[in-house]
Amino acid sequence: MIIRAVTLFYPVENGRVNADELRQELVKLRNVISSVSGRRGIEIRTWRVTLPFTGPSWDFEELSTTINKASTDLGYIHASLNIAMDSRFELNKLVDAFIESGSYLSIWVGDFKELNEYNAGLFTNVLKKLVELNQWALSRRIAALIGDAILTPYYPDSINLAIAWHSLSILYPSELSNERNLRNDLTRVFRTAEDIGREIASELGIDYLGIDVSLSPWGEESVVDAIERIYGIRFGGPGTLSAIYRLNKAIWEASNQFRVTGFNEVMLPLAEDEQLKARAREGLITFSKLVKYTMACVAGVDMVPIPSNQLSLINGLINDLHAIASIKRRSIGLRLIPYPGGETEVDLGDFGKTPVLDVMR
Repeated sequence: MIIRAVTLFYPVENGRVNADELRQELVKLRNVISSVSGRRGIEIRTWRVTLPFTGPSWDFEELSTTINKASTDLGYIHASLNIAMDSRFELNKLVDAFIESGSYLSIWVGDFKELNEYNAGLFTNVLKKLVELNQWALSRRIAALIGDAILTPYYPDSINLAIAWHSLSILYPSELSNERNLRNDLTRVFRTAEDIGREIASELGIDYLGIDVSLSPWGEESVVDAIERIYGIRFGGPGTLSAIYRLNKAIWEASNQFRVTGFNEVMLPLAEDEQLKARAREGLITFSKLVKYTMACVAGVDMVPIPSNQLSLINGLINDLHAIASIKRRSIGLRLIPYPGGETEVDLGDFGKTPVLDVMR
């Protein structure tokens, strides 16, 4: 098992943070992470700092830049731009702050009751603006949050809804052997992660929020491979939706005895899972199937390159995903990468070559 991320949820007062105090906290957390990982012989892959929803009256450009300066040279990534519903932001200022600060950006487009048309439009317009500026590749750092706001270490939809906490996400597809041993495998992984989380919190002197026990991939550490191995299916073929749901049920049941937070579901980010890419190349995975799978998993439409000339279809997609989120009463993330080229695949750098999916298929 690998700790995918340790996330510090940091408070903001009146739109400002004390850069020196923040840096001290980040140095302390980094030292604790190094100490704990060394003692336990476990890899902790990334560390992160997340702020609350951005106030419209804040000087959010200065704030996000301050966070970037305090965190980047210490090896942190940060989510310092989080847009709540019923708030208004000038598009160009928001995009400029996003580009300059290196922050991740979450736009809350609707809770379970209703969709916020302004924020849904803002999400699409930010993507369009990035295409215009030839900065489309940065869209991998942007997500729409559909459903109730949740406290998760997973980016981009990571928002501080508390005061000062930390939580973990974990990387464990290869830890799952078969269906017979699934419950034991999950319990063992979650117990180890919780022990590490509580140890870090104790040394930091802050509250431990819990684990987001979502099953997520990282390249060859593939969720698709795990599902095919456990349930004996060809991912994308008949039985896929059932397999995802059965695995989610097992995750929920095994996590009942632990402190959890966030999404806590199977994740299918296309660009991050090499086996999922392979099934897309084979034609077994299409955009429409990924939408369908959101009925049984979180963020089924995640890290998916699409033709940039199909951005006009995103409003309808958000409406469909809002209906699914409202029915299943679990929040969904949406992350798209609008690609202006005509190739069938796009090179996303550290994520490698990824199929571009037609939204209409």
